[in-house]
Amino acid sequence: MKRVALILLSVLMAVAVRAADISLELRDSSKGPGERSRSRLRTLSNEVVGTAVEIPSTWRVHEDPVLFNTYGFALFDPEGPKVGGHERSPVARIALAYQIRPEQVEALIADLLQKNSALPVRRVEVAVGGGLKGLGVTGLPGTDPYTLLYVADGDRVYRIGLWTASAESMQPGFLESGLDARALNLLASLRFEEPSRSVESLRLTPVGEAMYARPPAEQMALNAQAHDERTNELAGLAGEAPIGETEVAAARLTPVNNAACEFAQPWSLNWQTVWDSSNRFYTNYTTTYSGTYYNLRPNQYGWSAMSGNYGSWWGQNFHIRKCNTGMINQYYANDWPVHFNGNVYSATNGKVEWAGWDYYDSEGYMTLGNYVVVRNGSYRAVMAHLTSIAPGITWGASVGLNTIIGYAGRTGGPWDEHVHSRIAYGESLTYNGQPYGGSIVWPTYIRCVSCPANDPGDARGNGDGQYDYYYNGIKYYTRFYHGRWMRG
Repeated sequence: MKRVALILLSVLMAVAVRAADISLELRDSSKGPGERSRSRLRTLSNEVVGTAVEIPSTWRVHEDPVLFNTYGFALFDPEGPKVGGHERSPVARIALAYQIRPEQVEALIADLLQKNSALPVRRVEVAVGGGLKGLGVTGLPGTDPYTLLYVADGDRVYRIGLWTASAESMQPGFLESGLDARALNLLASLRFEEPSRSVESLRLTPVGEAMYARPPAEQMALNAQAHDERTNELAGLAGEAPIGETEVAAARLTPVNNAACEFAQPWSLNWQTVWDSSNRFYTNYTTTYSGTYYNLRPNQYGWSAMSGNYGSWWGQNFHIRKCNTGMINQYYANDWPVHFNGNVYSATNGKVEWAGWDYYDSEGYMTLGNYVVVRNGSYRAVMAHLTSIAPGITWGASVGLNTIIGYAGRTGGPWDEHVHSRIAYGESLTYNGQPYGGSIVWPTYIRCVSCPANDPGDARGNGDGQYDYYYNGIKYYTRFYHGRWMRG
């Protein structure tokens, strides 16, 4: 067993580590300069991408589930909350850019700089393992500070996206490269080799087809039944809210301080739960990571819970940022546990402004997976991690509170199925329509459809899933806390 000093700046790793699991002294980016922690490392090799890299044994690896214009894998750090991020915080995506030739790299970088000229982006050059160099752009928008690099090795080109940790963990090299110690260490350990297996051999579904894939017939029958039930319940209440944007005129809004980083939902903004009775997550349901932990409401359909699924809600420091002008602000986002391929609705009515994966020429938002943005005036709702998007949900389409926008899933990373949802105000848009900046909004009245007047509780005796307020034929939840039951 050999100890190796990993130098934080651009010094390359002197010793190639070949054991699959060995104990090394690793500079921990969650510590201050000079502090160290011991971490188990393993060598991660990928025969299709043609790479080998040293990573902590605790990191999760998420291979591309569909065929993008590059093929690779993403790395996630479970220590995210300790450095101000989400549990399973994204570290990097390492991909073979199989459609790109080395002579195209400079033009791609120039194009990326031009498209993002409204942001403080800049060109960077970074040392990469094996004596190679990465050329790219830092300061790109996304879910965390993001840098995109291209690395040429012979006639092959690799595209590497890196999400940095919190500002407290940044080392001096960050100022020059846009990367923290964690990212620099990762790049130093990278080795490239001729892939021994082709991308075509994986037989992955192309992203354009996967984006709108139809769930299995049996699930679609359950979804149709749930939607019919919801439609009938709405008819017996106040009916469907207007379809499309209703918050266009500023005069119709509760006054908002544009300089604020956060504020409460105004009464004029429709906000609702985003699932229906197709959500059987808590009924004899087994998940990938949590097993049978959530079988808490047997034979009771349509339930979810605030920050269930080991998920996140405001105040837990999993979803972060209120005031960043160059990234998506998500402090008041919530992760709602959902049934795989169950119906998903928009948190507000409006017009679709984004639908799909972020994969084309940058990947700063890629951990949102297949996601939809709906704009209602100056407000934008995000619903993320969808398995697929419903037919007709394309840019400019009008949606109401009873419009199915997609089907629930776990795209974007290594987690159980859930819908990540939040609303923000006054955001700017990237050149291709993805939101960043603005003010994050916390809910005060979330509309529900099938929520009961009384909740008998779950298998453990926990209830409190009844609606809190009834007004003009509409039921609302008005109390929000970790683990509270809610019905769609």
